[in-house]
Amino acid sequence: MLTILATDADQIKSILSKQRNFLCMSKCPAFEEVADTQIYGFSCEVRLAEKCGLISSQEGKQMVTELEQVLSDIYVTAGEDD
Repeated sequence: MLTILATDADQIKSILSKQRNFLCMSKCPAFEEVADTQIYGFSCEVRLAEKCGLISSQEGKQMVTELEQVLSDIYVTAGEDD
């Protein structure tokens, strides 16, 4: 299950990176919508895995935190581009 979640997280990171590159700015409402939707969906997936006992709550929290950090880094980098 960890492998599946890690793969999903990597796909989201890739989507966010591509969106940032194509939209050229992370302040775009479309970028924010994609980011919010992807992270929300991933966090729901993680919560389900936790409830099913497939991963620990600590593992789940770490995965979501890492993904949120990637998004934060994108926003910081975009701020440097302005």
